[in-house]
This record gives sequence, C-alpha cells and structure tokens, in this order.
Amino acid sequence: MQLRYFTAVTRLNLLQQLRNPASILILTIVPLVIIPFMEPAFKAMLLQDGYTNVTGSEQAVPAMAVLFAFLAVQTIIQSFFHEKTWGMWPRLKMSAASKGALLGGKAFVAYLIQSVQAIAIIALGAVLFGFRPKGSLWALLLIILTFSAILAALGIALALWTSSEELALSLSSVIGMLASGIGGSFCTVSSFPEWAQPISRFSPAYWALDAVHAVSLDGASIADILPQVGMLAVFLIVIIGAIILNYMVRGFMSAQK
Repeated sequence: MQLRYFTAVTRLNLLQQLRNPASILILTIVPLVIIPFMEPAFKAMLLQDGYTNVTGSEQAVPAMAVLFAFLAVQTIIQSFFHEKTWGMWPRLKMSAASKGALLGGKAFVAYLIQSVQAIAIIALGAVLFGFRPKGSLWALLLIILTFSAILAALGIALALWTSSEELALSLSSVIGMLASGIGGSFCTVSSFPEWAQPISRFSPAYWALDAVHAVSLDGASIADILPQVGMLAVFLIVIIGAIILNYMVRGFMSAQK
C-alpha cells in the first residue's frame, strides 16, 4: 500500500518538474558557458601543482558541476513550498500515506534531478571541453550519485526546518556559495592560504572535488576514492539525521497540543 503512495508522490513531483524544466535547463547550460572562462586559471593552478598536459577542464568541469548542483537545491525548496501553497502537501498528509512514503517520493525526485543535472554537465563537459578522466568512470559515477544524495537531502532539510520559502532559499544560497567556494569550485584548494586549507574539509564539495581530482588526474579506481566517498556518506547521514529530528520534534509538538 505504502509503495503505491510512494509511486504516486514520485509521479506527481516528477510531472511538476517536467512541466516547468526551465530552471533545471538554465542550471545545466550556464555552467557550460562559464567553463571556458575558468579553464585557463585552473590550468595554471594544476601546472603549479605539478601536473602536465592538462587543459584546465579536469578541474573546471567538475568544479562548475558542483557549484551549480548547490544552486539547484533551490528548485527542491521551491517545489516543496509551492505544494504547500497549492494545498497538495496538506491533502497528501491527510491521506493514508505514511510520512516516509510522502517524503521518500519527494526525496527520490530531488535525487533524480540532482543526479541527472550533474551527469549532464560532466557528459557535455567531456564533449565540449575534452574532459577525459584517466581513472574509472564507475568511480566518477559513484561520486556523482553520493554527492547528489547529499544535496537532495539538504534541500528537503532546509524546506522542513525553515518557516518560509524566502528563508530557505536564502540559507540555500549562503550554504551553497560557502560550501562550493571553500571546497574548491572557484580555485584549487592547494592555492588557498595554508590556514584556510584545513577549513575546506568541512565542506562536502571538497571531498567530492578531491575524489574527482583523483579520478580525472591520478587515474583513481573505486577503491582509491572510498575514503572520500566515506566522508560524503558522513555528511549525508548528518543531514538525514536532521530530517528525522524534524519529524520527531513536530510529532512531539503535535502530541502536546
């Protein structure tokens, strides 16, 4: 029974996204416009790090994919609050569907959107800018899927923990710019001041880009990037914990009324 509700919520949210794909298309196209402007700077940084025969796409493509993946969190938040405005979410909550089925359906679509967008940017980056990872493509896919799960969970968490769409979107922008910035989306972490480099490890973007760096430049396999994927999993568990805590708090407050 709950699987049917999960499928229904998934279908509803997917149809909503397909009816208005403009924001996702923009967030996929714009990084492709920016990448050629970033390549020369990233090439210089990689050469300084001791790499040879690089074009800069090895860092520019995944860096822009990470940055715009953070920006795409806003579409998840907007979808959540629009359903509240239209009355869909309250009606679904009054049905026999469990909270897990409702939230699971939304989370799955959010995860799907994040994953497809990131894969599209990486794939188009390969076609347009010659992004050619030396390592395992399966390792690259694992990084994308794990990082996408973090951002999908982040969007849901912000929507649940904030009282308004404006606040959630503002927090999303601040978190996205900070996390991607200190994680290496604007310049390589090796170019940071020494005091700033340890701070970058507090961003999931750092671990994602470090793993992609290992795959694209060092020829890493899945086994080689497991430490970075493990750290990404820690971020995911923390955010999921925040989502669960929100439901526990709401349930407690409802019981007190």
